[in-house]
Amino acid sequence: MSRYLLIHADDFGHPAGAVEAITDLFAAGVVTSASAMVNMPDWPRAAALLRQHPEWDAGLHLVMNEGAPLLPPRQVRSLVDRQGCFYNHSALLAHAPFISVRQLRREWEAQLARFIADVGRPPTHVDQHCYYPYILPAWFRLSLDLAVACGNVPVRVPFDDALEQKAQALAAEYARGAPTWLVLWRARNCRRMVARAGLAHTNYWDTSFSRKGGRTVEALLDLLDRLPEGITEMVCHPGTEGWRNEDYQALRDPRARERIAARGIELVDYRWVAAHGVRG
Repeated sequence: MSRYLLIHADDFGHPAGAVEAITDLFAAGVVTSASAMVNMPDWPRAAALLRQHPEWDAGLHLVMNEGAPLLPPRQVRSLVDRQGCFYNHSALLAHAPFISVRQLRREWEAQLARFIADVGRPPTHVDQHCYYPYILPAWFRLSLDLAVACGNVPVRVPFDDALEQKAQALAAEYARGAPTWLVLWRARNCRRMVARAGLAHTNYWDTSFSRKGGRTVEALLDLLDRLPEGITEMVCHPGTEGWRNEDYQALRDPRARERIAARGIELVDYRWVAAHGVRG
């Protein structure tokens, strides 16, 4: 079995220099896919570039925890704080029981409509900003509904073929120490929802490069050396500011492309996953 790698840049449109960095990496043929934050200040520039480059693979990065909603705050009161911005981090977790699924659906539908209006085509896939949409099945189900509405495009599934091996780490890092059995139960439920929807996805989802302690060319080369057979989405967050610049500089290093070629790894995007990805 061959090794396929989707190098995916999150946060296209983020003001931390993401537009410049991701554009450069697309042009260099390193980043093969990106997802758009349409509620961010630099989204208009990102959208203009996507119009100019229909060959670039771009999905919708659904946001419920950073910046302001597209809809007026009075229409999505359960999602926002007193300043009209999305709840984030502990505030979002504290308000989770009170968030209206109907309001979240309307906001995410508005984000999808903005993407299509600004880019002139539907997104190639749907994914989520941070881990929050996986907390409640109803939130995750909304993202699947949007993927179906876009023409059954692929979705990101963090709960991959190595779920059992990763469950304890997922519980510690993302679930604030929740029992491993609970993380497994919820993750398997998410996988069943994706299977029932018949949406394509990758075998593996790897975040090890774009996190504290990674973000170096050495970490990237190690990931490439250990890449399993099948389809892997490797997440990155390139930018020109702060920690995002570490992602950017490591990905620009020519040793990365050399190692990909040496290992016989085939770079793919989400359009390829739509045709060849995992279903079920």
